[in-house]
Amino acid sequence: MADKPKPLCGADLERWRVINRLTKASAADAFGLQVVKWDKLTDPKVAHQRIADPTVALLLELYNTRPESSPVAQVVDMNGFYSFLGFEDNPRDREMFAALIGRSAPSAYRLLLHGGKPGRQLTRLVVALQRVGISSKSTRALMTKVAREVGEKQGCPDVLENGWKAADDEE
Repeated sequence: MADKPKPLCGADLERWRVINRLTKASAADAFGLQVVKWDKLTDPKVAHQRIADPTVALLLELYNTRPESSPVAQVVDMNGFYSFLGFEDNPRDREMFAALIGRSAPSAYRLLLHGGKPGRQLTRLVVALQRVGISSKSTRALMTKVAREVGEKQGCPDVLENGWKAADDEE
């Protein structure tokens, strides 16, 4: 007689999160759960218990057997994206990159030179741009166009030259 398969449990959810190098918030989001619920399911005191919600268990099995089905973008490689866009390792390019991703120059320096972690919004922006599926030159042109348009709307008309500091912030 074959061994009965082990039920999927909270520890399996946590293992999936760690393997995919996700924050708790990102992992919970992939299952449509709030972080509080994620924490309850993965709490070491109860993590060995069977996942009660069949949909969560179904998603876990699907994500484990078909990783491409996961809606969660894997960790975004900011240095790889920076290189993809054709930027070089110099202050001027880092400052331009910062403007194109809606961040300050110091933030871009942290991301690129000091192993900083991009926030969820920045991760979503990079993934959205990658999904467009255009060349690096076209992606950079799109980012430049969008940054200029948004800069105008948000009161930062010279965003590509001066960053995301609104004209009325200088008072």
